[in-house]
This record gives sequence, C-alpha cells and structure tokens, in this order.
Amino acid sequence: MTKRQKTAFVLNIIALFLGAVGIIVRIVRDIPDFWLYYTQLSNVAAVISSAMYIVFRNTANEKLAALVRGARYLGVCSLTMTFVVVVLIFLPFGTAESADMLVGHLNGILHHFVCPVISLISYVWFEDGAKSRRAPLIPLIATTIYAFIVYTLNIFRLAPAPYPFFEVYDHPVWELVAWFVGLLIMTTAIAVVVRLGNIAARKDYKS
Repeated sequence: MTKRQKTAFVLNIIALFLGAVGIIVRIVRDIPDFWLYYTQLSNVAAVISSAMYIVFRNTANEKLAALVRGARYLGVCSLTMTFVVVVLIFLPFGTAESADMLVGHLNGILHHFVCPVISLISYVWFEDGAKSRRAPLIPLIATTIYAFIVYTLNIFRLAPAPYPFFEVYDHPVWELVAWFVGLLIMTTAIAVVVRLGNIAARKDYKS
C-alpha cells in the first residue's frame, strides 16, 4: 500500500470504531425512534461503508470496487450533511435544551462532529472516490427517499417527526415545501463539493 492508502485505511478503522461506539451508546441510552433520525442512518451507512472499504480496498473486481466507492461517497456526504445542518441550523437557532441533546452526550459529539470530520478527510484526501459524474445523485436520491418516508409517516401519524421541519401539522404547506427543496439543494451542493474536492486531491497526489 502507498502512504496515502495506509492513511485511508487507518482513518477508516478509526471512523468505524468511533461510529460504532456512538451507535452503541445511543442504543444503550434507549432513545426512541432510532431509525427515524437522519443522523443515525448516516452514521450506520458510514460505518458499513468504512467496513466495506477496510475489507475490499484491494479488490480486483471493478464492480465491487465501484460499489465500495459509492458506499463511501454516500456515507461521507450524509455525514457532512448532518454536520452542516447541526452547525448552521440547529445550534445557532435552537435552544439550550436542543443543543444539549445534540452535543451534550458522547454519541452526539461523535456522530455530529468527530465522525463526519474524520470520514470527510479520509474520503476527500486519501481515497479513490466515486468516478461517475452522476455520483451526486446517490446522496440526493437517498435523502429524497428518507424525507418522503418521514413525511409520509408523520402525515399518517404513524411516527413522530424526528426534526421540526418534518412536523407537517405544525407548518404551512409552503414552508414544508421550502424546507424540502432547501434540504435537497443542500444535499446536492455538498455532494458536488465533496466529489470535486476528491477529484482535486487525486490530481494533486498523481502529479
């Protein structure tokens, strides 16, 4: 392995371990509706993608390698989305109680800050990223499916809204639509920036 590949390998081990610790702590704390939260789903996806990278990083099967790159891309973009929303929306405009829920416990610190930063650094600077120009569609489609499911569950009162902007009975339709479109735009922007950052980094270490 090259020095770059060794660094990516080590960072993925760290990300896998810390992400798993955060998930276990969250489960032990017995917080309800685990699977409704984008943060938790993102960290589960990231942990799985890091495990895939660790196991299959040297595979000669191009289809499997592309699958691993796509999984890593999805995990990293989702975690970055979590980080951006927390830093730019939830913490500045939330309450002291909501801030404590986000960063007042180990799993919150790991899942909202530590794991996103480690995964982003690893993917952008040290991994061979997704090659397809259509790669940004991966996190966009995943986020759209997530939002559609959560909105549907909330509309039929089958589950509570995990975030305020998913509370369909507390906001006018135009506001819900604005949030939905805004989140998809943010997801796409993050996906594009992450991909371009990885491409730029690859050019640097190949030059």
